[in-house]
Amino acid sequence: MLIRAATKEDNQALLVLSRQAPMDAKLVVNNDRTPDYFYLDDLLGETPVIFVAEKQNKIIGTVGVVFRTVEYKGKAVSVAYIGGIKIENPYQNILLTFRLMKHVMDYLMDTPVKLGFILVIGANRAMEALLSGRAGIPAFDLVSNYRVKNIFPLPFLRPGKKYSLRPATQTDISEIDELYKRFFAGYELRPDWTAGYLSSLYEQKDFDLDNTCLAIHNDTIVAAISLWDQSRFKNTVISRYGGKFAFLKKIISPLRLVPPEEHPLSELVIRHLVFADGCRDAGSDLLKWSIRSNRRKYRFFRCGYPLNSQQAEIFDKFWGLSIHINFYSVFRPGDPDRDDMVRHLRQSLVWEDLSLH
Repeated sequence: MLIRAATKEDNQALLVLSRQAPMDAKLVVNNDRTPDYFYLDDLLGETPVIFVAEKQNKIIGTVGVVFRTVEYKGKAVSVAYIGGIKIENPYQNILLTFRLMKHVMDYLMDTPVKLGFILVIGANRAMEALLSGRAGIPAFDLVSNYRVKNIFPLPFLRPGKKYSLRPATQTDISEIDELYKRFFAGYELRPDWTAGYLSSLYEQKDFDLDNTCLAIHNDTIVAAISLWDQSRFKNTVISRYGGKFAFLKKIISPLRLVPPEEHPLSELVIRHLVFADGCRDAGSDLLKWSIRSNRRKYRFFRCGYPLNSQQAEIFDKFWGLSIHINFYSVFRPGDPDRDDMVRHLRQSLVWEDLSLH
């Protein structure tokens, strides 16, 4: 077996592998990256590297690493994000998962990054066992919890009349940027919100300023929501409904809210939802307005957010299907800062752009 860095020539083989490598979970959710497997990693961070395991000229496993410079206690720190783990026949090839992760750990030891992170669906026991520290892989620490939710576009959702709601324009960029800076100021591992950072996001495929909507009060922007149709580079596919999710699907099947297995969810992604102090109702109004304006085209409105966050107080009030996501950190063996950093991250809101997962 050969483990190597993937090239663009591996694109089709990686797409095939990702469709044939289900996770061990009650609700199996996969991202179909058609047509370019590599594009999502390019969005996730800097200098992405995708490793593949190859046997007899066939790719049977993969894992990706991207790097980011983020803010931790007001200082820039370089970190690595591990993800995109896909294994052919995962129930029969657990050893390959260990070998890929060990390869990633050895690779990261030769880089200057301070620590690494990985997102894991809460019910994925195989990954949780792997992260407990085995076969030369350092133990990972759980530092944050998120929820990814697909909201039903119910027809009775209507915004109030307290705020003026409208799409954003180019002249709003600087004021939107200041609102984002204030809202995410208390988050750790966030990007450096410079004047050009928000503008750079709008250069990404199909993430347009026209799809950012604002709530205005007394001529001031008090809330913003950004929407993203990712169908040209990523579709969320339910590969299997199991347990309570299979029962729920059966109950609501007459409503045709959820698709058959292996079909896209047809979702519109909510990338950001922010609001000024005392204006949480403006954020709720923007969400209702966005759903009402787009509900005929999309089956779901997808959002991801930290538990116990300000966004959670809004999103938790909307009906939908939810899955829990756990966020783990890993340090070099013997790192003296590990305990303090893990303790601090567990007590903080931790940034992650869940629209990219």
